[in-house]
Amino acid sequence: MDAPFSARAPLFFISCSRASVGSATGEPADYVSRFFEDLSVHVSELAGPVTGVNAGFLDTSTADEERWSPELLQAAGTCQVFVPLVSSALLGSAWCGREWDAFSRRRITPRHSSASVHETAIVPVTWSPTNGTALPRVLRDVQRFSVTAMPDPDLAVHYQRDGVYGLLAMQWENAYRAVVWRLAQRIVAIHRSYLVEPWVPESVDELCNRFAEEQE
Repeated sequence: MDAPFSARAPLFFISCSRASVGSATGEPADYVSRFFEDLSVHVSELAGPVTGVNAGFLDTSTADEERWSPELLQAAGTCQVFVPLVSSALLGSAWCGREWDAFSRRRITPRHSSASVHETAIVPVTWSPTNGTALPRVLRDVQRFSVTAMPDPDLAVHYQRDGVYGLLAMQWENAYRAVVWRLAQRIVAIHRSYLVEPWVPESVDELCNRFAEEQE
């Protein structure tokens, strides 16, 4: 269903497994919340005031019947950058695979002639090591977010090896802050160079689990 941008349209949409935002309090949920809040602050600062747009969207529902709320469908259908937090749990999540499907169906239009026509506006972030978990084709086909311009090259290595969750668990604050800052820059750069046209599905029944495709 084509729809105009909502007054609540987010610049970025965080897709993560239900296990990471579980109803019980604990470190995994706390880590996701902190990451989302820190990223939202940086994106807001870099993007400046954008009328009718929120910095980001994080789905915190935990019950299956609540997962596909109209708010979630609207956010997935109007956000400008899709940020899946890659973990073994995410790769086994049918609803995260459907969130990916909802975003990937939308048309991306360059805002200026120098913008690449191959941008997907999907920025997978390494959340935790997948340690041999088979990767779906859609993830293999998209470049994972990486950090190259770091004050200390070892900081980038820690992120690539342990993910954002690992950085927080081991209290690698400098590496964590650098990753979030660079990711915010990437999100805003995509927003300024591309328009992801809205498409809001009527219901979850219109979507398929993109992670269920052939894996290696």
